[in-house]
Amino acid sequence: MVRLFLLLSLFLAACTGASGLNLGYYPDPDATRSHFNLCHGYGCTHQTETGFTDKEWKKIKKIFRAKSKTPEAERQKIAKAIALMERYTGERVGTKVDLPKAPIKKVSDMELDCIDETINTTKYLTFLQDDGLLKFHSVGNPVYKGMFINGVYPHNSASVRENESGDIYVIDSYIYKNGEEPNIRPLDNWVKYRVEDLEKIHNETRAAAENIKR
Repeated sequence: MVRLFLLLSLFLAACTGASGLNLGYYPDPDATRSHFNLCHGYGCTHQTETGFTDKEWKKIKKIFRAKSKTPEAERQKIAKAIALMERYTGERVGTKVDLPKAPIKKVSDMELDCIDETINTTKYLTFLQDDGLLKFHSVGNPVYKGMFINGVYPHNSASVRENESGDIYVIDSYIYKNGEEPNIRPLDNWVKYRVEDLEKIHNETRAAAENIKR
């Protein structure tokens, strides 16, 4: 029981920060889309060198081939691109086994927590931005939520800023397994909901959209 408490305390401390995760603690200064370190194992305790091949990047860029007419449309493309990048790195590194969220007891070092997800997703977004694929958005700083007293679990995530409005949108891959599209929503909306609530809302929204297509 004591050991479980210590593990829980360490995990919560890792996922807590008044201004969001400080990426300076996890340097990868020479990261490019073809060569970067992928974080995994909780708290970026494991880093594996990987990268996207030219063929893979061409498929990622294809998502943005049709010009987005609105910021909303671009965010949908961002979600698809992040999911595809996760699938590529998941196959190559082994993180394809990553489960939704982050169980206290890891199944393996190929599992990711909110720290890993935030760092990796921010890198993915930066690669997209560096290649000129983002027109309506810029890569934002990691964001934070959770105070316990409001029932919201401490949690960090990546974000983008809408260029014209300045609004921040959270790009949260944590609550889904590897390769699924991240949850994207306005910061103020993301902050007030628990991870479980966001997961439920996301699933309900996706189910409604599929019913409309039918």
